Amino acid sequence: MRKHATAIGAMRHYESVTTSTPRVDRATRRQADRDARAIRLRGIRDGLTPHEIAARILADLPDVHPLEAHRWAHGWSRSELSTRLDLAYEADGLLGPGIADAELCRWEHGSRRPSDERIDYLCRVYGTRPDRLGYGRDYSGAMLGHLEQAGLTDLFPLTNVESKADLITRIRGARERIVMFGLTRNFYGSDEIMPIITSKSREVPVRIFIMDPHCDSRRDRYRLEPAEAAMEDPARYEREVLRPLAEAAKRAGGDLRIYLYNFPCSFAMERCDDSIRVMLYGHGKRGTDGPIMTFDKGGAAEGTSYWQYFDSQLAWVQRLADAEETPEPWRSKDIAVREYRV
Repeated sequence: MRKHATAIGAMRHYESVTTSTPRVDRATRRQADRDARAIRLRGIRDGLTPHEIAARILADLPDVHPLEAHRWAHGWSRSELSTRLDLAYEADGLLGPGIADAELCRWEHGSRRPSDERIDYLCRVYGTRPDRLGYGRDYSGAMLGHLEQAGLTDLFPLTNVESKADLITRIRGARERIVMFGLTRNFYGSDEIMPIITSKSREVPVRIFIMDPHCDSRRDRYRLEPAEAAMEDPARYEREVLRPLAEAAKRAGGDLRIYLYNFPCSFAMERCDDSIRVMLYGHGKRGTDGPIMTFDKGGAAEGTSYWQYFDSQLAWVQRLADAEETPEPWRSKDIAVREYRV
């Protein structure tokens, strides 16, 4: 009997663990609800799936819990969600729990954590994974042990709404550093992401490495693009992306530096603390068509071998940027990394 009581107490404690979702007042909640409805309607017009709409809600409303974002994306009330959970239980021959709106509200606002059983049924109702609802990491799929050892924690087929939302979430959550490396990084100069990056530079150091729009490697790369690309007109690229980003960084007064390099590359890297997103560049494809993989450092102090490889690449370009003079053998090969200044 005592063991049974202890187990019940442990479960109640487990369910009551709070998440990091900040507390906000009712007026802010109501405004978020209105904003989410508007995002959902735009998403429906754009032909997005509920999962893509949820990702867009999370990107635009970062203080919203993923669980609430998914309900809004489906256009359900809490009562309807409760009914759908009951139906899922009944499909398994079980009695529906009849979860009250107040309890669902506590889950969605992060003041209480649902049990593993409840999370499982929430995933069934929303047709997604626990980590997409804000609970833990993805442990699904074949060869789990190998992928887990590699530190591969996420994968996107190409740059889409969901992958952009993932990047924005990682940037907002960074606590130590942000390092970006790639061809054009147009996204960083957009009205959507530029304020987030420049604001974040007041909290953590931000380093962005972009291919020099005037270098020979730029011309070689864009012979392989199937359509006109951002840096086919170097002057326009500098005017519309590089200069506005540098000026915004200067106004923000944070620790953001932009570097230009003059050598070819076949992938982009985006490091936020101990996670590195890697995007592949293919032939006859646009840069945004490449798959995106996310590697975490993992439990080992030195990180997994996969993570070490990409971290060493970022460390290499930073060493070249910091050096007073490009060291050999790179100087003889005309390799250059320089800070961009307005």
